Amino acid sequence: MNEQTLSDLQKRRHTRALQIIKRWRLMDDDFMKRCLKNNIPAVECILRIIMEQPDLHVLSVTIEDTIPSLLGHGIRMDVHAVDSAGTEYDIEVQRSDKGAGARRARFNSSLLDLNSLKKGNTYDQLPESYVIFITENDIFKAGLARYHINRIIEELSRPFNDGEHIIYVNGDYRGSDDIGKLMNDFRSSKVDDMILEPLKETVNRYKNNPREVAAMCADLEKWSMDERSEGRAEGAELLARLLKLLQAEGRADDVRLALEDKEARERLYKEYHLE
Repeated sequence: MNEQTLSDLQKRRHTRALQIIKRWRLMDDDFMKRCLKNNIPAVECILRIIMEQPDLHVLSVTIEDTIPSLLGHGIRMDVHAVDSAGTEYDIEVQRSDKGAGARRARFNSSLLDLNSLKKGNTYDQLPESYVIFITENDIFKAGLARYHINRIIEELSRPFNDGEHIIYVNGDYRGSDDIGKLMNDFRSSKVDDMILEPLKETVNRYKNNPREVAAMCADLEKWSMDERSEGRAEGAELLARLLKLLQAEGRADDVRLALEDKEARERLYKEYHLE
């Protein structure tokens, strides 16, 4: 490969990286994690609205925090936050309905609790926990902004009060209230379309600050070059990205389809806005 060809290839990679960054939204996994990493004000803004607690204070934020299981499958949380009351939050952003299934919510909640009870503590010291799914679609199709799942004592029709909670936030909700503003900001690829200042400032930094944009471009270009260096055919970087997203959401059947069925692969590209 001569210098001119190499230069043209680098320019194309850079242009493609810029196009990806331009389309990215908080609803997109990689961009969301980058924006929320160590970003207490942004996560605090999100939780205050979802929890309807304007005085909620976040103490810590960890991206991709992993909780292993000695006997089987562990979890890797998109965002793990702890507030000043000791309440634990697992925030999962899911564009695919399959990634936000009821049994996944149950499993995440169980491991979050397992990790929260320290040796020597009593069960009464187990903190409140919330597994929060922010889904791109209204998976319950009732038009509500959020759906709360809590155990009840059926015969008595009263709460069980075990401190375990699951919340689904409808990313397709378009109300003018605070949760509607939050979902607007998660859907927006343009900074000017965003409303909530902590999120708007964060997205603006990563989309318009030359240093941050250059760092993201470098990451995307390096990833592309790494894929090519392994001898993959043209377009493999897109497929690898798709497979990574599918695997992260446990979509084993769709991984197989992506590898074997061109039409299914194109459909999945569109689902994840990988174009």
